[in-house]
Amino acid sequence: MNKMYNEDIKWRFLKEKYDSKETRKVIKYIFFYAYLNELPLGKDLYDFSLDQIGSVIANSNPKSLNVAKTRGSFISQYISWAISPDVNLRRDNLNPLQNIDESWYAQFVDTSLKQFISKTELDEMVSQLVNYQDKIIPVLLFNGVYGTESSEIRNLKLTDIQEDGTTRLYDDVKGERYIKLDENVIELLHKANFEEEYMNKNGMAEGRSPNSHLVNSEFIVKSLKRGAAKEGHRIGQSSIISRINIIKEYIGWLDLTPKSIWRSGMLYMASQLMQGRNELIKEDFDKIGEHFNLSKINNNGYESYNRAYMSGFINEENINKLYK
Repeated sequence: MNKMYNEDIKWRFLKEKYDSKETRKVIKYIFFYAYLNELPLGKDLYDFSLDQIGSVIANSNPKSLNVAKTRGSFISQYISWAISPDVNLRRDNLNPLQNIDESWYAQFVDTSLKQFISKTELDEMVSQLVNYQDKIIPVLLFNGVYGTESSEIRNLKLTDIQEDGTTRLYDDVKGERYIKLDENVIELLHKANFEEEYMNKNGMAEGRSPNSHLVNSEFIVKSLKRGAAKEGHRIGQSSIISRINIIKEYIGWLDLTPKSIWRSGMLYMASQLMQGRNELIKEDFDKIGEHFNLSKINNNGYESYNRAYMSGFINEENINKLYK
């Protein structure tokens, strides 16, 4: 439910405290969760007790201690703002989250393993990231863009994208191919390409270096201006893996890898192809294999996608877990 209780007040806080639209968007999702607690209580989050704040964090289903603490930090900032003399909204001048330690946040963390994610969970993950340079990597993986050592991602340029969304991809080993990407993916690619600064620690970095500059490059996914990074060069594979690690540690799905996000995209495509049917057919596997650029096997002179390999995870059980 995308509603905010006392929307005018919360928008005032967001505009006064945060210049970044993406950081505002992350905090808005916390306010959306809070709405479900504020409405029945008939009071705003800034007036909540510690237990009531805990209910908001628990309802947001954080996947890691870091996520739980970050959400608590934003709520604490909102309460401190409401206490300030210029605002003076809270009934007392006590912030319940002041001096709260990690053990309190740990009780709200969902520690269940997560091998695959649904399309809804992908969208939720992306919504919590403030850098388009971070957002685009799991989105591309989910949509079938990967390649040997992530080379389809690392080689991608705006000039590869046609007006209808048909996109040229280049794998360092398998070579060139074309796929159709949705309009929302193309929009993210454009935003990532023109991003100039990278907000460290997903916008939560403090001290002298809250932001880093991105190198000038024709490639969409760019390196940070650090160490051996060179202008005009494509990003390294190690940097792609590092970004995924940072994302999963922040979001909390610690068991996710580039390959599992990629396979999650296959499961989503399978769920779409299966609509109106109870099982997958050979043509479904062929379409998935082509879109995700899987290697073919030779069977007595006939080349086909390895259905036995694919059905090991692209099956009704996994699809039902994510989409039923």
